[in-house]
Amino acid sequence: MRNSPNFGVLNEPRGFIKILEVLLAIFAFSCATGFRGHIEVIQEFGAGSSNNAKVTFSYPFDTKVDLPLKYNNTITNLELIFNQRSSSEFFVVIGVFCFLYCLIILVYYIMFEEENTQSSTATGMLSLPVIDFCVGAFWALFWFFSSCAFAAATNGIKKVADIEKSVHMLDACINGNKCTFIGAKYAALTIAILLGFLNVFVWSGNMWFLWKETPWHTANRRNQPATLGGQSHQSAPAAPI
Repeated sequence: MRNSPNFGVLNEPRGFIKILEVLLAIFAFSCATGFRGHIEVIQEFGAGSSNNAKVTFSYPFDTKVDLPLKYNNTITNLELIFNQRSSSEFFVVIGVFCFLYCLIILVYYIMFEEENTQSSTATGMLSLPVIDFCVGAFWALFWFFSSCAFAAATNGIKKVADIEKSVHMLDACINGNKCTFIGAKYAALTIAILLGFLNVFVWSGNMWFLWKETPWHTANRRNQPATLGGQSHQSAPAAPI
C-alpha cells in the first residue's frame, strides 16, 4: 500500500531549500521575460509644435525597432538593432528547467521517497541523494554561466538603447529645435541578474546538505576511528618481557 504524503520533508533543509530554489527560478526568468523597455524622444520645434517618438523593446531582444523622428514635415527613422537573443534565452531556459526539476524532486520526496527507501538503489551510488547532488552541481555551474551571459547581454542592450548623444546630433534636434531623451529603466533586468547569482549561492549551499545524504558521507563517517574524551581509542603497546 502506498504511504501517505510525507510533508515533513519540507521542514528539512533539502525540502525547504528546494522550495526556495523554485521561487528564485520563477522570479529570475519572470523578470527577464517580463521586461519592457521604453525609449522616448520629445521634439519641440520653434513654431511651438512638438512630436513624441517612442519605441518599445522586450525579450528575447532579437529585433529591429525604428524610432520615428520628425523633421521638415518628413519622418526620419532612427534604427536600433538588438541581437542578444542567445544569451537571454540561455538564462531563461536554465531558469525554466531548474524550476521543473525542483518540482519533480519535491513530488518524489513527498509522495514516493518513503515507499522506495528499502529498494536496492535507495542507498547505493544510484540513489536519489547521489543523483540530486550531481544535478545540484550542474545547476550551480550553469546558473553561474547563464547569469554571466545575461549580464553581458544586458550591457549590450543598454549600449544599443543609449542613443541620447546620437539623437542630439541629428538635424531634427538642432537648428532651433529641442529634443528631450527619456531612456529605458533596467531594474527588472538587474534584478534578474542578481537572482541568477543568488541561485548560484543557494544551489552551492544546498550541495552541502545533499552530500550528507550520500553514501560518500556515510562511508567517511564509518572510516573515522572511534573517540573517547576527544582522543582516539587505541590499544596500549604491549609491555616488554
